[in-house]
Amino acid sequence: MDIQNKCLLSKWLFKLLNEDGMWQELLRNKYIKDKTLGSCVKKPTDSHFWKSLMNVKDVFMDFGSFKVLDGSQTRFWIDTWLGNKPLKDKFPSLFNIVRRKQDSVAQVLSTIPLNISFRRNLVGANLMAWHRIVASLQDINLLEQRDVFVWSLNASGNFTVKSMYAALINNGVRVSQDL
Repeated sequence: MDIQNKCLLSKWLFKLLNEDGMWQELLRNKYIKDKTLGSCVKKPTDSHFWKSLMNVKDVFMDFGSFKVLDGSQTRFWIDTWLGNKPLKDKFPSLFNIVRRKQDSVAQVLSTIPLNISFRRNLVGANLMAWHRIVASLQDINLLEQRDVFVWSLNASGNFTVKSMYAALINNGVRVSQDL
């Protein structure tokens, strides 16, 4: 897929995450259902359009973060939402032993104690790391609004094709000269 198509498809993803409309509702009901966009994967029976969106999703999501409101669209470990990088990168030893890596923020914060289980008991450095995470969650209050995806490459937080194009070019992606 060429770089221009990646940029234009990314605009659709931004609008799917942040706007309400008939086409967004249709895609959410058909493909996302009760999952997060980040945890969706393409299937052979999906439309060509959805498969194309899924092909650029991971690159697109690397250039933004979530503002958690209801926590339903943000993956606790994998998405960037608490600071400037995902919890899986900040706490790799905990991520390696957590049972449900794709859980949303809403799923994790739905109970006290937190709805997380690990494959081993937490001791030593892992226990201290877990306490740091729990302490950073104390100010998080879930609301009744859907999470917002904030575009990191633009001061306004809004997606632009130009910023995506520049980011892809600067990361070593070559622009096809073919028309």
